[in-house]
Amino acid sequence: MEHGLHLPDLNRGERVTRIPVERSPLSEERRRKRRLLALLSILVAVGVGVTLITYVLLQPGPPLRIMSVAVSPVRPAAGETLTVLAMIQGGTLLKPSSASITFATFFGDGGSGGGSMVPIGDNRYQGQLGPFINGTEVWFVVSAVSGSEGPVISSQMTLDVGTVVRNGPSGIAIAQVTRIPTNPDPLDIVVVTAQVTSQSTMLQVSFSYMAFYRNGQGSGGGSMIQDTSGNWTTGGMFVAPVMPRFSGTVFYYRIAAIDGTQNTATSAVYNYTLR
Repeated sequence: MEHGLHLPDLNRGERVTRIPVERSPLSEERRRKRRLLALLSILVAVGVGVTLITYVLLQPGPPLRIMSVAVSPVRPAAGETLTVLAMIQGGTLLKPSSASITFATFFGDGGSGGGSMVPIGDNRYQGQLGPFINGTEVWFVVSAVSGSEGPVISSQMTLDVGTVVRNGPSGIAIAQVTRIPTNPDPLDIVVVTAQVTSQSTMLQVSFSYMAFYRNGQGSGGGSMIQDTSGNWTTGGMFVAPVMPRFSGTVFYYRIAAIDGTQNTATSAVYNYTLR
């Protein structure tokens, strides 16, 4: 007699009964905890990543500074367009910096204006001025702001387009420039007065200003008039009603004169900040 384990003969069609394996409740609980821990791990990782990204984005950038300003051509001829290139440090990804040009012109062309500069990469911004006619003096500055700083203003730059007559025999000169009040607030009307002398009897005296405030900039000006004492004054012209006037607004201004011999003179640049 043979003894041994009798296996069903599948070829003979014997039925095989499968006995289900019952899962331990403890094993199922462990699986649930593992899934929960995995989910928590993912959430923690995402939270840490978001925190790090937010931390990096909110870090302050370097102080806002205008590193350099260059213009070409440096000796423009009449009809040429001027290209201004500024290097600016500061701003962040969330609060980037922006730059603008503000300008005024005298003698050949008389006027003022400005606009935004275009970022061209590597902290550089580019803008254009002109073209202007022969005998024009161009006075301009670059200003920059960021989400939390500014305005920062560059040094003033002037250049002549073609030939501007200076130091001619008529001896035209500007002196004794005064401002009333000396420390104005946003409600004051500022009056600028100057003495202008020349051996030529034909004089044209003009006044130009630039203004810089937190959210923008502007410029303007016009002809000065001669008062009863012989001095030249802006009267009530400065500042134009359309010019925003906020506490902290920075004003730059200067005077220019031309006489009948086409000899010219310009004053120094003066400035003040509205208190």
